[in-house]
Order: sequence, then C-alpha cells, then structure tokens
Amino acid sequence: QQNQPVERRQMELPEDLGKRSATLLLHEIHGGGCVDTSCQSFALLMMCLTPEDVSRIRLGPLSQYAVVSLRLYKEALGVEFKLRVVEEESSSGAGGDEDDSDDEDSYGEDGRRSRSQKTVICSCLGTGYRNMARAST
Repeated sequence: QQNQPVERRQMELPEDLGKRSATLLLHEIHGGGCVDTSCQSFALLMMCLTPEDVSRIRLGPLSQYAVVSLRLYKEALGVEFKLRVVEEESSSGAGGDEDDSDDEDSYGEDGRRSRSQKTVICSCLGTGYRNMARAST
C-alpha cells in the first residue's frame, strides 16, 4: 500500500478556494430543498426506517446517487416513495447574475427577475424498523 504513488492536487490560492466554495454553496441554495445534494440518500434512508407513519421531505433536484438509492430502498426494504415535483417562483433583485440565460427568466410587474424553481417532495410510509439488539428499559 505504501508503494502506490500519492495523488497530489494542484495548489490553490485561498481567494480561488473561497470563490469556488461560495459558488458551490450558492448552487446548493439555489437548488432549494432541506438537505444538501450529497445528503439526499441518507435523509431518504432515515425516512424508510421511521415508524409506520408517513414521512415527507422537500429536496432540490434529485442527484443520480439519490435515484439509485431509491431503487435500492424499494428492492431491499420494500418502501416505495411518492415523488411530486413542485414549481415555485422565486424573485431576485435587479442586480442578479448577468451570465444567466434569459430563456428561464421572466420579469414580474415590479421589475424584479423571477425564476421558476423546481423542488421534489418525497413521501413514504416507514417500515417501523426497531433495533432488537438494544436493551430496553
């Protein structure tokens, strides 16, 4: 294991790292939803394991990993999710991003740019999983 070459990343200036981090954060915020894209599958798994009651969560655009996880949860746990796409309009000030394409944007009566934002509401019936190995009091 020690003989394998170590992959080195190119050094990055702190300013560039800050810009990249801010861009990624703004992209996640713009996507909407309650959890980060990388945590979608974990939140869906927790919904599968809840008591036998309906659970709901609002997510941004589903990642490919989350879609594969949904298929796995259906096969392994027998839990099917109901997915509903909700389209909301969000408005931003006139000083928004200038490099966005205008085909997605429309301007409201107040002159602000409004953009439709799609989120997905996922709901399922939990399996009621219990940890039988845990000592109960």
